[in-house]
Amino acid sequence: MEIIIWLVVIIAVIALGYFGLQALRKKNSAQVAQAISREVAEAANAKLDDSARNSVYRNLAKGDVMGAVQNYRAATGESVKDCVIAVRSLDKYPQVAPAKELPSDDAEIQALSDKLEAQVEREDREAASGNEQEATLGSDADTWIVPSEWSEQFGSENEPSATHFKMAFELDGESREFSSEQLPPNEYDQLFSMLRDSNFEEAAKILHGYTGLPVDDLERMIATSPMSGASANGNVADFKFEGQGPDGPVHFDAAELPEADREALFEAIADTDLDRMSEIIVRHTSLPKDIVQNMLQTFVKRND
Repeated sequence: MEIIIWLVVIIAVIALGYFGLQALRKKNSAQVAQAISREVAEAANAKLDDSARNSVYRNLAKGDVMGAVQNYRAATGESVKDCVIAVRSLDKYPQVAPAKELPSDDAEIQALSDKLEAQVEREDREAASGNEQEATLGSDADTWIVPSEWSEQFGSENEPSATHFKMAFELDGESREFSSEQLPPNEYDQLFSMLRDSNFEEAAKILHGYTGLPVDDLERMIATSPMSGASANGNVADFKFEGQGPDGPVHFDAAELPEADREALFEAIADTDLDRMSEIIVRHTSLPKDIVQNMLQTFVKRND
């Protein structure tokens, strides 16, 4: 029985406290609503500087009343209730920054006049300086030239001959083809970086993994091809021709040569030995040697 009595007492206290808080809240809300006025807004506005005023209205624009109250209280130090009334008044009766009073004293007027004249003179000097710089730039623009060393180093004639290559070859009696576009992006970048650095051995190892050709043959091919950046006029991997010879149609493809002859041709091209190149081509085409040598002049330049 006593437990029930204590429970009833506790519930009654809680209920009284709840209703008391509700009544107090309504009373405070009524007092705040009655206190909101244009005069309070004007008085509150006068207590704020430009920064605090902007902060209060920025929070009000976002619907953050408590943030605005905190800004106002930080600027004025008033009680929470007074700050709430002031912010509510500013929200209902928006205010602007108070106009600054114009100087009435002769000394203040003269000081303001001197300040304005100095500002005008400074702006005129800056404008004149800007025009002078534009005129100088305009006159110099007609005489600018690209340094010759820039043209030699970065000119279009010095750009890589290609960013892709394709090679046809015969392996174990089977004709195959390989293109640099088949490489994954990371190995593609590595390959051309090695070619730029003349690291032909490592470049040949990358190609070996995709073609199955001997690394030594690939290295010689790269060293004598346009991929290496050399001055050769052709690519060993694509060295082939067709035409009409004295005895009929002629077809020659370095990729179709037996491995021994292909290796010998690579070595001859690497050494720019026209005689050995001609001997191999004549043996596989039956063309006259002088015709073959004349044709090879367009592929390999002899170093006299």
